Parts: sequence; structure tokens; C-alpha cells
Amino acid sequence: MAEGPPAVRGGVGPSVLLVDDDDDVARVFTRVLERAGMSVQRARNGSEAVAMIRGGTPFQAAVVDLVLPGIGGLEVVKAIRAGHPACRIVAVTGLSEPALEAPLRTAGADVFLVKPVDLDVLLKAIGVRAD
Repeated sequence: MAEGPPAVRGGVGPSVLLVDDDDDVARVFTRVLERAGMSVQRARNGSEAVAMIRGGTPFQAAVVDLVLPGIGGLEVVKAIRAGHPACRIVAVTGLSEPALEAPLRTAGADVFLVKPVDLDVLLKAIGVRAD
């Protein structure tokens, strides 16, 4: 994988959709992504995420938890891929179940990570260099 673009500070860079119902995880991911120069928009559940996707907001990347209230992560991945074909999609889950990876890749996820996620690995999965 290429190193990706250089990090831009201030959270004004490429837009990332973060879909996670866990406030603690979302807080950590947001802090790391913003420090890497990304602009983060968070959805707390699948329905909120799908509404944002259908609302036309362009996202360069998305980090999607699989287990969400309402619409699940797999459906969110499908919606992102349908609405934003160039978006880099990173699926994350606390479930250590290798059988989940194939359906996610079929749905359009580019990367599958199991929590706890190494934050440098998350940045590389999105395509941002960690400084």
C-alpha cells in the first residue's frame, strides 16, 4: 500500500464518516483522525449514517462499526459503496469472527479491523500517514 498523502493538521482535510454507537471509541477515533488532519462527521447508528450518505455529503473515507442499533454495519457499508463508490471503507468490530470479513468485502469494505484497533493501523487503512 502507498504511504498516502501527508498529514494535514487541524481537522480541515478530507472528510471521514465515523459510524459507531460507542461514545468512548468514537471519541478516541475522532481525536486521532482529526490530529491526522481529517474532518470527522459522526453517526451514532446505522439509520443516521444512511441519512448522511443519502444527503449527498461527500466522504473520502468511512469507519463503520458492524454492530449498530437499527440498521447494521453491513447495510451501512452497502449504502456507502452505492452512494460513494470512491470512498475508502474501513469496517471495524469487537467480534473476533473471521467469517465476517468475506461478506463485508463483498458489500464493499476495503479493510476489516478487529477492536481494539491499533490507531496507526486505522490511519494507514484510511490512507493517511501517521506522523
